[in-house]
Amino acid sequence: MTLDLEAVAKRLEPRFGKAAHRWVGTLTRRLDELVARWELDLGEPVKSGNSSVVFRCRHPRGEAVLKLSPDSYAVREEVDMLRQFAPSGRVPAVLAAEKGAVLLESIHPGTLVEKMPRPPSPQEYAAFLNDLHGAGDPAAGPRRLEDWIDVLFNSATRRGADLAGSKRLRDDLFAAPTATVLLHGDLHLGNVLAGGAKGLVAIDPMACAGDPCFDAVDYVLEGLDRAEMLRRRDELAAAAGIDVARLDAWCRVTAPIGATYVSNPGHSAELAAFGRGEY
Repeated sequence: MTLDLEAVAKRLEPRFGKAAHRWVGTLTRRLDELVARWELDLGEPVKSGNSSVVFRCRHPRGEAVLKLSPDSYAVREEVDMLRQFAPSGRVPAVLAAEKGAVLLESIHPGTLVEKMPRPPSPQEYAAFLNDLHGAGDPAAGPRRLEDWIDVLFNSATRRGADLAGSKRLRDDLFAAPTATVLLHGDLHLGNVLAGGAKGLVAIDPMACAGDPCFDAVDYVLEGLDRAEMLRRRDELAAAAGIDVARLDAWCRVTAPIGATYVSNPGHSAELAAFGRGEY
C-alpha cells in the first residue's frame, strides 16, 4: 500500500487547516494499530473528499472499507446513524468502530447511481426510501431538518444563490403538519450505490429528523431535463406514498441550492427555473 502523506494533508487542509498536517503525521502509526487490532489486510486508498481518508481492505468477515478522519465527532455520528438505519438493509454494515475510525462492509458492485447508464426507476427508488425511513428513530436524529436547511441556505448564499423564494416556500412547509422520519439528509446520487442483491444502498448520512419528502428531492432534480424531473416527481410520489405537492415544494426550495453546484450550464438553468416556479 502506497500513501502520499503530503498529498493527503493538502487535501484535508481546506477543511481542517494546519491541524490536518498534525493528524496526517500520526496516520501511519494509527493505520498500523488498526490493522493489528481489526486483523486487516490493508489495500490501496480510495478517492475521497476533504474530510477523511478511505482504504479498501480485507477483514475476517470479508471485503471492507476503512475510513479515518480528524473529525472524530463526525465519525461517531456516522456510526450511530448507520446503526439506526441498519434494520433497513439499505446501508453498509458497521463491522468495527472506535475514535476517528470506522470499518464498513464493502458494497458490490458499488457503482454510484449518478454514474449508472440507466438510473433506478421511481418505483425502485421509492422502495429504497421507504425502507430507510421505516428503520430509524427520528428522536435519535442529531439535528432537525429546519437546522440542516439553514446550513444549506447559508452555504448556497455564499455561492451567490438567490433564495428569497426558497425561504418563503420553506416557511410554508414547516408551518404545515406532516410525518417526521429519520432522514438521510444528503441523499444526492453520489451517496447512493448499486448494491447487487441489497438493492440501492446509502452512504455518508447527514441525518436529521423531518419530512420524508426531503430525501426524495435529489432523485427528482437530477433528472436531465424538465420532462424527466416532472415524471420522476409524479411517479416517485405515487410509489412512495408521499404528497406530490409537498415533494414539488421541497424540490423548488432546494433547486436553487443544487444549481450552484452543477457544472453543466444547461442543467443548472433547468434547476434555477424549477426553483423559480417557471414550470
